[in-house]
Amino acid sequence: MSKSSDSVMAVVDDEIMAMAFEMVGIKAVIIKETRELFRFFKEEQNLPPVIFINERVAEKIGPIRTDLISRGRITPVFAVVPDMEGSRGVRLNELKSYLARAIGSSEVEI
Repeated sequence: MSKSSDSVMAVVDDEIMAMAFEMVGIKAVIIKETRELFRFFKEEQNLPPVIFINERVAEKIGPIRTDLISRGRITPVFAVVPDMEGSRGVRLNELKSYLARAIGSSEVEI
């Protein structure tokens, strides 16, 4: 694998999405079960700095991502992409929540 492809990977739960990432030179791992996702992210020692995940995976590993943020970890950066069926609004809802906490409000309209 080239140096640039070592800096990014995709962890998705869909074979077609994995194939799309592979076609543009990004290593893709398919993991469908929540338990396996948790095991992968807790045991994998060589995670790249950028990981693409689809929205279903983002929902499943929310606690892992929250734990990394609370510990001050800035990598890996999780880039959330829509599922093959279209956007579920996962990332937008996360951003609304972060913004609301930052300004001390319980609700933010975007």
